Amino acid sequence: MKASTVVAVTLAALCATGCGTKKGFEKPGFAFGCPIGDTKISTMGDLVRAKVAKEGGQNPDVELEEIRCTTTGDLLKVDVVVFNDESDVERLMYKFRWSDAEGMRAADEETWKPLLMYGNSRQTVTAIAPNPKARDFKFIVMGQE
Repeated sequence: MKASTVVAVTLAALCATGCGTKKGFEKPGFAFGCPIGDTKISTMGDLVRAKVAKEGGQNPDVELEEIRCTTTGDLLKVDVVVFNDESDVERLMYKFRWSDAEGMRAADEETWKPLLMYGNSRQTVTAIAPNPKARDFKFIVMGQE
């Protein structure tokens, strides 16, 4: 009887230890897998506002719904979900601006990339950092006529 109790307690302890290391808990300085430094981020909307910048005279009429990050080897990988909730086609351009751990540019400026969004559609824009020095990013978006 005592042996089965010991086994049960041991299994419970192992399960509790496994739950303590559950993937999904963020490291300090990260939110949704993305580096945030000391910025206070508690929702996806906060992360989008922190990581997105709009440039040019035309603001695109799309919603940036979600940003998620992970690492591939020692390179940062970023997914940005763009949603066009209008029935019209929306043309926009985007690029990523990569920075190192000190906030300095980690790579040459990217060229603008076109993105055609059909009405009521959702697309995921994926980018991988150009080098291991790139530890953070900004997603830059601009409307296009």
